[in-house]
Amino acid sequence: MKYFLLLIACCFYAASLIANPHSAKSEPLMQELDMRLDPMPGYMKDEILEGIFLLSDKELMEARRDMNQCLYQYGFSRLLSTTLTDTLAFPVDTLMALLSADGSPASLLKQSWMLLETGDTISALNHMASIATEVNLPVTEISEIEQQQAFMQWLASNPLMDTTSLGSLSFFLQSHSSSVSSAARGLLIANGLLEYNEPYLTPDLTKSSVVRNPVKNSIIPTKSLLKVYPNPAHDFITIEYNTNNDKANVVVELSDESGRKVYSQQLVRQLDAIIIDTRHYKSGNYFVSLIVDNKIANSAKFVIAR
Repeated sequence: MKYFLLLIACCFYAASLIANPHSAKSEPLMQELDMRLDPMPGYMKDEILEGIFLLSDKELMEARRDMNQCLYQYGFSRLLSTTLTDTLAFPVDTLMALLSADGSPASLLKQSWMLLETGDTISALNHMASIATEVNLPVTEISEIEQQQAFMQWLASNPLMDTTSLGSLSFFLQSHSSSVSSAARGLLIANGLLEYNEPYLTPDLTKSSVVRNPVKNSIIPTKSLLKVYPNPAHDFITIEYNTNNDKANVVVELSDESGRKVYSQQLVRQLDAIIIDTRHYKSGNYFVSLIVDNKIANSAKFVIAR
């Protein structure tokens, strides 16, 4: 019984790898394969690596979701940019309503800064403080809001900037918020208190893991293959097969000793291994037939013993 439970667990694990092909070629799994005492055949490992070109249903849904989000963000950004750059005066309420309809943390932050620009300092600070209670935010975004709030409080406390007050801006240059640090740096540069040279990044030529590329022309056994085990069987059988024809119509069939077909399955791969539950079959002799393009390409006999 424990072997059957182990088999079921393996089936679920194999199903998870099929549902998400990228997990089948994850670095931890590939390392485990490399450490096997009985090395995996090269053509099987190549087939695993070919999963780099496959996408699971989950990944396709995530891709569609991300695409829709990008289209929405593009349309929202275009509308916001058109409103802000319009030569005609526009009501502040219109822009506030647009940002409120979006409801993202970035839009809520823009609302706070817009209130500050219109001179409503108290409402701006109160709105900034209330963002964390209006939406659920991760720790990084909470930190961003806190740093922008501190910078807004500094601006509200220094409506008339001079050399003395601008000197305290050096504290904000070290802020983890790029918006805050760039705004503080811009104020210092504009007032001649800072010389700044834009840094440039060089590519990182190091690799954190081994690069594995699938072999385009895998070495696949040319001999026709059909193996059935264990024999005698009890709760299940494993069928290994190789049709040597990736375009053929392949079916595996089980029949009892009287010739009656008891199982049939369409196969979709040129070579693979499948597991069949035999608990509901009676004891006796059975035959496995590998049918390629409506012709029996190979057959094997096995026994079910209770």
